[in-house]
Amino acid sequence: MSLDDCERAPHDGPAAGQVFRALGVEPIVNCTGVRTSYGGCNPTRSVLAAMEASGQGFVVLNELAEAVGRKLAALTGAEWGLVTAGSAAAVSQAIAACVAGNDPEKMLKLPLRGEKVVIVAADQRMAYEHAIRAVGCMVLPIGRAADLDQRQIEKIAAICVVASDIPKSVLSFEQIALRSKQLGIPLIVDGAGVAPRFPNVWLQNGADLLIHSGGKYISGPQSTGFLLGSERLCRAAYLNGPPGQSFGRSMKVGKDEIIGAYVALEQWVKGGAARAMERWRECISIMKREFLSAPGLSVEELEPDAAFCNPRIAVSWEVKSFSANTDLIVKKLASARPRIVLHDCWQRPQRIVVDPTNLTKAEAEIVGRSIVHAITEPPLAPAAPPEGAFEELAGAWQVYIDFLHGSAVHAFMLRQDRQNIAGTHVGAEVSGNCRGNIIGSKLNLFSQLPGDPLGLDYEFEGTLRDGSLTGVVHLGASAAKYSGLTFRRQFGQASWRAERT
Repeated sequence: MSLDDCERAPHDGPAAGQVFRALGVEPIVNCTGVRTSYGGCNPTRSVLAAMEASGQGFVVLNELAEAVGRKLAALTGAEWGLVTAGSAAAVSQAIAACVAGNDPEKMLKLPLRGEKVVIVAADQRMAYEHAIRAVGCMVLPIGRAADLDQRQIEKIAAICVVASDIPKSVLSFEQIALRSKQLGIPLIVDGAGVAPRFPNVWLQNGADLLIHSGGKYISGPQSTGFLLGSERLCRAAYLNGPPGQSFGRSMKVGKDEIIGAYVALEQWVKGGAARAMERWRECISIMKREFLSAPGLSVEELEPDAAFCNPRIAVSWEVKSFSANTDLIVKKLASARPRIVLHDCWQRPQRIVVDPTNLTKAEAEIVGRSIVHAITEPPLAPAAPPEGAFEELAGAWQVYIDFLHGSAVHAFMLRQDRQNIAGTHVGAEVSGNCRGNIIGSKLNLFSQLPGDPLGLDYEFEGTLRDGSLTGVVHLGASAAKYSGLTFRRQFGQASWRAERT
């Protein structure tokens, strides 16, 4: 075991397994990268030790903020910085700072009621814009820097762009940075999904504020983030958050988390990034060796780019060589022991992508062998073909959905070609296409209705009985580039019934 493996906190050892299994939850081998849905990254031993030590005493939080602010400035080259309760909280506190500064009259009136707007790039929409709307600002997409001149400048609170989308965006960062400076509008770069690099190119080239996650690549506390940049705006953001009685009081971050996040970032900047890259590549080499041990498998190493700071590995195969389907493999691995979870947004029918960020070298070997076995094992006997009978569902249906709290009335306008169903799903406010099938009396129907900034996902499962449809509907929201099952079902499920109209 390397020194780096020793430094990393154990996440699949007996202690971790015991505490989760005692609750009836089986731990996973995390091949998804830094997704919050699976816990981000585990803190290092040094981070955990610093958090434990800070939990044994007390401190004046304002004094701690001053000290950490100075340390972050020295570490990153920013004017100042603060630790927040995650990256989304950093967005809200940054917008609150741009709207209210530290003017008590303005601060205590937050959230606004739409009097101000925050400009975003039309091709950089993000799932977390509610962190902007929470402050009471409207979100206004633009396609060109020149579009700013068509807006009432006094109503623009800030401009927010997404670091991972900047390189391929139609909206030039250089142009928007220049225009924001000319107009005196704060420019925020949300870098939550990318690893920190300092000196930072965005701060050097015109950004006023920069956001990073504390719980992703740098292995700090999962619930933390950083807001860095302009000292005046960072200080205003701090005052609009905890521990004061301001708008952001609900975004509380503890003294142990502040210390843990700072220690994690310090380690990352002072050699941790290089050590992480070395470990990631070692894990990829281990998996590559396992994949290439099976004739018929092809391997591709995916190098870091604007969206991913770490390398990944892909294994693919031809249907004529192996009949295995990725969807079935993903389900099988997730239900096996050890339980291996893959990122559901990256996979293709005969291609699997593995992210090594959270893997130890021992786990990389297990993952490689498990994937090879799942691809190459002889297929099971084919399932019996679906029954030929099917019910007739063509026509108009009134749909009643009962959520955990509240209800809604939707409608289906369905067409049918034997077992195949298509048509229109009419929501409470918007409509979209739906598709699915009916096998006997069992219906599966999928739809995505237009939403802002994400599409609204519905997956209806139901049974036709006595002329009525009843069942459950899985609820979620997703963007086209992240349209995996995790997001399409992220809002739980509801019961539903439908009657012909």
